[in-house]
This record gives sequence, structure tokens and C-alpha cells, in this order.
Amino acid sequence: MDRDNAAYAWNSWLAGGEGLRVAADPHRRLMYLRQNMLHEATHALRRNGRTPRVALYVCTRSSDPEEQFALLRAVAVRRAMRVGAEFTDGHRPIAVEQRTGLLNALAQVRQGYVDGILCPDFEHISPHLDEYERVLRTTAQRRWFVALRDPETTVGL
Repeated sequence: MDRDNAAYAWNSWLAGGEGLRVAADPHRRLMYLRQNMLHEATHALRRNGRTPRVALYVCTRSSDPEEQFALLRAVAVRRAMRVGAEFTDGHRPIAVEQRTGLLNALAQVRQGYVDGILCPDFEHISPHLDEYERVLRTTAQRRWFVALRDPETTVGL
């Protein structure tokens, strides 16, 4: 089957076509972007003798996010990170700019109180991949990081 696919791709390319195209999984691409950003930021901090500090962020519909925060605190301990603050949003507005909890968590990072944020999964930041990517790229440009309890995808891991 692999030989057939390779032959089809080669013959299609010779005939002026594009050959086989495999669509890239956007979740996987964003996962690698976030993991590289996290790796670079935490290694730089540890090289300088610092323990990474995180702000916990949860976007939940329930009135008590304590269960989510407890799970995130356990993740932070397992990853040798210190928890600096906890933030929550009680609903999921459409735009990231409307989430006061997330904006406050990012303000803590910007002001240097913490080095990054830790969330349960990417949908807590934004269920829209373009918005999530924008947040990732903004934090990466500033050498901050986003850590997740659950990765963006488990396909192929």
C-alpha cells in the first residue's frame, strides 16, 4: 500500500499534479508549538537556578472550581513548578479579550509575578484554535509559557 501511494504521488507529480497531500493536524501543530515554548522557557529558568512559577487558570461553568485547581496544583508539584496565583472565569465568552480571569493571569506573567500559566486544557484558553494560537504566539514572543494538564491531542503519542 505504501508503494502504491508513493507511486501515485510520484506519477502525479511527474504529470504536473501536486501528488498526495496530507492535511496537517492543527491540534498537533499547536501542541508542538506550546511544548517547545514551555521547554525553552522552563529550561532557561532552571539554568538560572529558578523554579518556574505558574498562575493557575480555569474557565468553568460550575460555581466551585476548587476541584480543577486541586488537580492543577498536583500537576504543578509533579512538574516541579510553584503556584503563584489562581484565576477563574465563570463562563466562556467568545473573545479572549473578555475573559477577566485570563487577562489577570496574563497580567501576573507580564508583571513578573509568575512565569507562565497552567490550565486543564487548551479549550480553557479558547475553544477556537485561531484564538488559542494567537495567545500561544503572544506568550512565546515574550518568552512566557502556557502549560496544560492535558495535551491538545493524544493522536500519535
